[in-house]
Amino acid sequence: MKIDFWLDRWNNDKIGFHQDKINPYLAYFYGDKGPAIEQREKLKVFVPLCGKSKDLLWLAQNGYEVLGVECSDRAVSHFFEENALSYRHVEKEGTGLYISDDARFSKIEIFQGDFFALEDNALEGVTDIFDRASLVALPVDMRADYVNKITSLQQSGTRTLLVTLNFDPAEMDGPPFSVTDEEVMDLYSENYTIDKLIAKDVIEIETGLKNRGLTALTESVFKFVKK
Repeated sequence: MKIDFWLDRWNNDKIGFHQDKINPYLAYFYGDKGPAIEQREKLKVFVPLCGKSKDLLWLAQNGYEVLGVECSDRAVSHFFEENALSYRHVEKEGTGLYISDDARFSKIEIFQGDFFALEDNALEGVTDIFDRASLVALPVDMRADYVNKITSLQQSGTRTLLVTLNFDPAEMDGPPFSVTDEEVMDLYSENYTIDKLIAKDVIEIETGLKNRGLTALTESVFKFVKK
């Protein structure tokens, strides 16, 4: 989907895709099974197409430095305002940058603009990437460009936690879109080592998607490491 699509959704409050709860896979792999709290200040997590996700706040509350990118200034400002976070807004290399100014938590920075326009050094210092809602938000003809871009921004050794959805596309138009395991391998295997961590039947949990016509839905979680 092009930027205008997402801007329209945010500007008209058509944001059924927004989740008010912390993603359980993030909480498990970066919380319960994550690094010790004293090690987290050395880590920086990038969340692409982040919207106003509560996951950003959770990461900062749990000791991780956070970097996001989001095309909608409405989404970004709402994130800080709804979470009562003080912030400042600056221009960095022609892109709007929102920076948290709250001593209670680790720093949160959000680029406001086009993900595909990020500068080559935009992810400097990033050690981890959490992709819950980016790959699945893109139609098939945009996914290779997305993967090429995010790959070009990473350093060797960067870790990614990717969440995908797999369903019959004939039952529902995206977004979110179905992404098969085979497509994940096709897109990422050349430049990453890949481990599949979880595959879970979630059709009874994702009632909104079930109401849109899905009869079966599998959620999968992958860990990548950039070669």
